[in-house]
Amino acid sequence: MPGIVVEGYSGLVIRKMIKLRAAIFASVILVGTQLGMEASKAIPASDAAPHTQLSPTVILGFAGVLQPDCVRQVEAGEYRCAKRWVEVTHLLKSLVYQDVESQLIPPLQHQLAIADQSWQHFQTQHCQQLTQRLRNTPDFPIATSVCLARLNNDRILELHRGGEVITLQSRNPRFESLLDRLKLRNSSVQRHWEQYQTQYCQIEKALFSLNTLRLAQCHQRLREARIRQLEELLKAPARGLALSSGSVLPGIPELKCVDKTQLGLNRCAVYWSKTTQLLQSSIYGDWAKRLSKQYQPTFTIAQKHWQDYREAHCIELVEPFKESSMAPMLYHRCLARLNNDRIADLKGIAVYDPEDDQQRTPVTSFQYTTQPLWERYQTEYCKFESQFFGSQGRSKQCPNRLNLGRLRHIKAMMNTR
Repeated sequence: MPGIVVEGYSGLVIRKMIKLRAAIFASVILVGTQLGMEASKAIPASDAAPHTQLSPTVILGFAGVLQPDCVRQVEAGEYRCAKRWVEVTHLLKSLVYQDVESQLIPPLQHQLAIADQSWQHFQTQHCQQLTQRLRNTPDFPIATSVCLARLNNDRILELHRGGEVITLQSRNPRFESLLDRLKLRNSSVQRHWEQYQTQYCQIEKALFSLNTLRLAQCHQRLREARIRQLEELLKAPARGLALSSGSVLPGIPELKCVDKTQLGLNRCAVYWSKTTQLLQSSIYGDWAKRLSKQYQPTFTIAQKHWQDYREAHCIELVEPFKESSMAPMLYHRCLARLNNDRIADLKGIAVYDPEDDQQRTPVTSFQYTTQPLWERYQTEYCKFESQFFGSQGRSKQCPNRLNLGRLRHIKAMMNTR
């Protein structure tokens, strides 16, 4: 009987989930604690061997989360989309901060906290200034959110100790000129930034004590970022926020990581998974709030079916590699891609791959367990779209649009085998 078959495969999937979750959780603990360091270098100084030299760790180097596609939609939902950009960049910045903090001995953790407090004061005041300069422009409603998101991205890059310094200068004429033109030389916002620069670069000096140029390099790297911020502030009244107008796919693109060790790739995948989950939950939450009681039950059931499918699909994709160190990377990349596809579904967007065939791909044996979950999601979500949008083109296209997503998922699974 169908009910017996479903119960049997569900039990099998649940047992697999429990085992694989345990393996992934153990690996993610390594991601969050080791961060490529030897154990003796990750513990407080009082517990480490005497005279142990704290060696710098090579960590990620990407510039945060790109501007979401919805920010460039001037009409419906632009303000909320900009707020989502802040939320996602703030989450990523917090995750990176926690990972960096976990590498430091207690005195440097305290120094990092002081530097971060100065940076937060600077971020708030800088974005207030930028918003004021855009008061009479079309970008004014989203100015604060866009500014906060961009500065979050700058902070992410700084926490990664990224960027290359070509020349060292004790003074930069452009920097001095911008401060004078904007009348910021003795301002509160500039003082907060200078405090942040001083405090944060002292951490780098301690970590890279054998590199006599490191302190100067840190000061210059942060000053280069500040120059970009000042130039944006100066040009804001004339050019606005200069938002990107190119084609941007729904969701969050895969983060570009320079740490190619397996720990680094695992950590980067976790970041991507968590940020896409936050964005997907935010968009889903907005939908749920504006729906009348008539549509909420179908919408909620469809989301539950999608969550079941996502978990089962990613567990099944990782199953052959569950004992491997790459299991967390594969699992979280899978979650992130399916989160992005769910965002596309919620927006009614079909993300086409030129290699996709319009024909249904046969379901092979290793896809058998997740296919019923997928079909339940597709049925329930397209039922919701039919109820909500009526006979509009979006609801008619729903089955084929979702089929394209499933096709990509199957191809991704086959490519990992």
